[in-house]
Amino acid sequence: MISGKKALLIINPTSGTQSNKQRNLLLFLLEKHTSRLFESQIVLTTHANHATQQALRAVEQGFDYVIAAGGDGTVNEVAKALVNTPTALGILPLGSGNGLARHLGISMSIEKAIRQLCAQKTIDIDACTANQILFFCTAGVGFDACVAARFATYSSRGLQRYARVSLQSFLKYKAVDYVVELDGRQLQLPAFTVTFANASQYGNNAYIAPQAKIDDGLINVCLLSPFPKALGPIMAARLFRGTLPQSSYTQTYSVQQAKITAPDKLLIHFDGEPLQLDTNELTVSIQPRCLKVLV
Repeated sequence: MISGKKALLIINPTSGTQSNKQRNLLLFLLEKHTSRLFESQIVLTTHANHATQQALRAVEQGFDYVIAAGGDGTVNEVAKALVNTPTALGILPLGSGNGLARHLGISMSIEKAIRQLCAQKTIDIDACTANQILFFCTAGVGFDACVAARFATYSSRGLQRYARVSLQSFLKYKAVDYVVELDGRQLQLPAFTVTFANASQYGNNAYIAPQAKIDDGLINVCLLSPFPKALGPIMAARLFRGTLPQSSYTQTYSVQQAKITAPDKLLIHFDGEPLQLDTNELTVSIQPRCLKVLV
């Protein structure tokens, strides 16, 4: 064992579609690969923000690593406790989308992902805030937020469920008029969705901002204008091919700060989680290279 190296593993037992059998396999693989490297502890989350509480405890107790085993929501809960601390975030992707893990090149194979963690290589990445709410992958308003809100009501997850919810929402959704300020430059336009991207994708290799770099101190803003419903399949294909920014319906910007104002109170999403705000304004800013991550 490497002297002094301590890791806390936080497992969300409800992430994605994992079963008890898969969770037992995860624990077996962790013991197999990490027992000689880390002094490790394991916690299973039981309620919202439990992962944050445990990660804060780990920082106070001087843990070197906190490993989030779950989806982007679990990763967010852990990561926000580690910002501006010496404790590094590790990710074992067990969620439906795993956007941050995919952007960072972390394997979707749990055994391979554990081996990557064991290499103990870290990088520093940016974090963003949306009205002081920390996010690390993407946040936004419009169609994507509506889908996130509907998706959150289902107990079963996975790509097929998400695709079904997206299609149902797409057929009914109407664009909203926004005022958008980008580093002081003001735009007024109807938008199907407005996305603030720290990473390149939502998850499942859906690339909303393929050019995004997670350590450049910039937020990539994607403004998607309303488009004919008949173009829906083409736009979806562009999203997964990473060519959406080339569409005539897309405007992209790289900024340090953005503000959006809507006619009504905003429904937003951040790292896949929906949130209804009590305001019609959203301010997004960036904190450069404030989080250590195992990759």
